[in-house]
Amino acid sequence: MNKRVLLISLLASAGVVASGVANAQLNLKQFGIGGAQTSADAGGAASPGGLSQLLQTYVGANQQVLSGQSTLASAMGLSGAAGQAQQAAGLLSGGGTPSVSQLTQVGSTQQSLSQTLTQAFANRAGGASGGSQAPVNKQAFTEGLSSLAKGVNQYSSMQSGLGSIGQMNPSSLLQAGMNPQTMQSASYIAQSAPGQLQSLMSTLSSAVQFASSHGISVPQIATSALGGGQ
Repeated sequence: MNKRVLLISLLASAGVVASGVANAQLNLKQFGIGGAQTSADAGGAASPGGLSQLLQTYVGANQQVLSGQSTLASAMGLSGAAGQAQQAAGLLSGGGTPSVSQLTQVGSTQQSLSQTLTQAFANRAGGASGGSQAPVNKQAFTEGLSSLAKGVNQYSSMQSGLGSIGQMNPSSLLQAGMNPQTMQSASYIAQSAPGQLQSLMSTLSSAVQFASSHGISVPQIATSALGGGQ
């Protein structure tokens, strides 16, 4: 009973946090979660397989983003940042359900890398220390843009309907064999993904602007991810 109360509290909290998030939200209906009118129906709409698919999509999106961040960092001569991205990606490569602790660490690293890259773009654009820096690897930069954009698109595919996660019936999910860690990780995603998507969109926009002003080829997927190709 205590475990059930804890899970109900956890998922209800995710719904409360989600209600205050503007714009970007997760569409859990595509994962078989939510979209029901009653609590009983909501329990049936969610499934262990649905939440597992949600986690797989989120993990895949982050691996794609971190790959793009690593490549962009390398192209800019930021070897330390590139290594951080690779290390974070390693936390998601072990298979199974990542813990909330792992997801938190990955999210923190991803945010830090976004700030590092954005600052590096600004410094280069402003000519800060430009004479002592190695030239940007244009081909690698284009590859990094493509990878980052793919990750952003995967995040975007999960938009809208985040409040559905608060309608899940923990008791029904537990009876269906749901792993409590999976439910906790799903709650983390519901709270964190909208802000992460907004941050990544900003980073991608800065990267595209930098590329455009430095004679670097911008792949169509990057402009499309920002809405320029629609």
